[in-house]
Amino acid sequence: MPGNDYKAFLRSHLGENEFHPGGIYDLEGNFVSEHEGLELFTIGQRKGLPGGSARPRYVVDLDPATNRVIIGEADDLLTEEFEIDRINWVSREESDGAIEITVKIRYSHSGTAATLTPLDGDRARVQLHQPQKAVTPGQAAVFTTATRCWAVAGFAGRGVRGGA
Repeated sequence: MPGNDYKAFLRSHLGENEFHPGGIYDLEGNFVSEHEGLELFTIGQRKGLPGGSARPRYVVDLDPATNRVIIGEADDLLTEEFEIDRINWVSREESDGAIEITVKIRYSHSGTAATLTPLDGDRARVQLHQPQKAVTPGQAAVFTTATRCWAVAGFAGRGVRGGA
């Protein structure tokens, strides 16, 4: 991406009516500021958020139903568990029970220990042994053990916050 500026890229490739303006709110529901488009934000983003806080703030959630950007502190980015959907099982044992696994939650992530529990259909629950930052809907996850790749899937939702 030219200049590593995805906002400029989006503005140059989308019409103004393609953006969904709305409000920026903290986790308690307090209005902080207006924004020019939900598409201009990503989970974990810090740059470009309105100032006025004693501690750094980050985008912790995006709500497309209301066009709200939800901001919080660094600890609010931590997730203990999440659900995945559109799971593609590459390898699977006969058991439908939980699997101790390593999950890679973004391309640059080295992987972390987790328990993968199959659910109905093409869904599963992932319980992280240590909370991780910026688990983001729309990203893909890869599940492996030392000897095989078990599955690839997309994140179904933001997950359960917690940790630190």
